[in-house]
Amino acid sequence: MEITIEELLEMIGTLNRFKILDMLKERPLSIEEIAEELKISVPAVLKHLDVLERSKIIEAKNVRERSEGRPKKVYYLRYKVIPNFFFDDEIMGLEFYIVNPKLEQEFYDIEDIRLKKTMLKVKLKKLEKKRIKLLKELEMLEKLENMCEP
Repeated sequence: MEITIEELLEMIGTLNRFKILDMLKERPLSIEEIAEELKISVPAVLKHLDVLERSKIIEAKNVRERSEGRPKKVYYLRYKVIPNFFFDDEIMGLEFYIVNPKLEQEFYDIEDIRLKKTMLKVKLKKLEKKRIKLLKELEMLEKLENMCEP
């Protein structure tokens, strides 16, 4: 992610965007949770989230709380941005460290888990078929080798 400090400050330039980033630092949140915490409207939150999402600082994921029901969109930090302010007699500065956050296990819903398990089972079956095929080919080559030996 190549952006300048000016671009980053412009993206998080509003107090509410800064608060949203600060909230997402703790855990992924839905639009409604953010609106409730900031005491602003859902459309206002959507505008802030849109700017942050376009800047690729945050991402969204549809998550189901239970196995049935509609999924809700949850936002999380794509990068953890850590500001470091420093002041000297002649120099004032601001550095940002970007760290890829690890998502909490609870962030993945039951459908994600089931899909991942199914995909791994299919992959295992394919690998097993390939293993059996290779074993048969190896066996055939050993027979040919034994036939060619004097």
